[in-house]
Amino acid sequence: MENLVEIFVNLVNIVLNHADMFLSSLSGEGIFGITGGGITLAFALGTATQSSLTEAVLLGIRKWHGSIDDKFSNVKNVVDLIQTNQWPLPADLLKELTGYCSVLQDLIIKCRTTDASSRDRSHRNMLLQSAVGLCLLQVKTWAYGQYSAGTLTAEDIHNLGFFLPGEVGGHRSRKDPTVVMAEVKVRVISSDLVHVVVDQSAGENAAMVEHGWPTGVKNALIVITSVDTKTEVIRQMTTRLHNNIQMPEGSQGKQFVIKAAFLQHTGDTPHFGSEPTFTLPLTTEDLIHTTDRQHHEDFEAQLQEVERHRREIERIEAEMNAKKMASGQSE
Repeated sequence: MENLVEIFVNLVNIVLNHADMFLSSLSGEGIFGITGGGITLAFALGTATQSSLTEAVLLGIRKWHGSIDDKFSNVKNVVDLIQTNQWPLPADLLKELTGYCSVLQDLIIKCRTTDASSRDRSHRNMLLQSAVGLCLLQVKTWAYGQYSAGTLTAEDIHNLGFFLPGEVGGHRSRKDPTVVMAEVKVRVISSDLVHVVVDQSAGENAAMVEHGWPTGVKNALIVITSVDTKTEVIRQMTTRLHNNIQMPEGSQGKQFVIKAAFLQHTGDTPHFGSEPTFTLPLTTEDLIHTTDRQHHEDFEAQLQEVERHRREIERIEAEMNAKKMASGQSE
C-alpha cells in the first residue's frame, strides 16, 4: 500500500512540474483559458516588462521547488497574504488551502521525530504536493486574472511567489567567470589573412584539435596587437574554435602579437593565455617562406605527438607485463 502511495506522489510531482512549466512559459499577450476545481478563467494581458527582481522575490519563487519547509512556507505565505488583504479568492479554494496548512503544520513537525512512520511521511508528501499544486495552478491562474483586472499589482504577484506572465530568467544564479587559460595557434594564409585556432591550454598541446574548449564556455576574445606601435589592430569575440581573421590594410611585412581568453560571459574580465607572434608576408616570396616554415613546425609538432604516444604505449605495456609476472609468481 505504501508503495502505491509513493507511486501516486511521484505521478503528482511529474504532473505539477509540467503544469508549472506551462504556466511559467505563457507569454504576456493573448487570451487563454484554464479549467480546474470549478474555476474557468480567460483573460488578456499586456506584454509584461522584464522587471529587476530583488533577491528576496527570487528566493520566494525558488522555494516552490525547494525543501519541504520551503514549499510549506510558500503555501502558508499565500494563505496569509490572501486572508490579510482580503483578496477575493473563491471561498472553497481558500478553505481547502487553509485545511492543508492546518494539517501539514502538525504533520511536518511529527515527521521530524522518531514517532513518525513511513505512512506519515507519505501522507505529508501527498498533502504538500496537493497544496503546492493548488497554488501553482488555481491560485496562480486566479492571481493573473486579478492582475489583469487591476485588483493585484505586480508587487502582489511577486509577493505571492509567482513570476508575472512573460517574466523569464533572472532566477538562475550567474556562473562564475572562467579562469581556464587559452592557447592560440596562428597560421598565415595570405598577406592579409590569418587562420587562428583558440584551444584550451593543456601542457604540450598541439592546438589543432577537433574540440578544445572548457565545458560550458561559449565565447572567446581574440586580441591582435602590433609589435611596432603597441596598439590593438584586432579585438573580436568568437564562438568558434577555428577562425579566419582579415588583417587591416597596411599590415603586410609587420609583426603582431596574438592572444585569447575564454569568457563565461561577454562582460567578464579576460584572463589571457599564450601570446605567440607572427609576421605577415610582404611579398610572394615571403609568403612561400612563411608557409614552408609553418609546414615544418607542424611536422615537428606531429612528430613530438607521435613520440609522446609511443612512450605512453610502452609505459602501459610495461605495467601490464609487470602485473602478469607478479600474478604468475603468486600462483
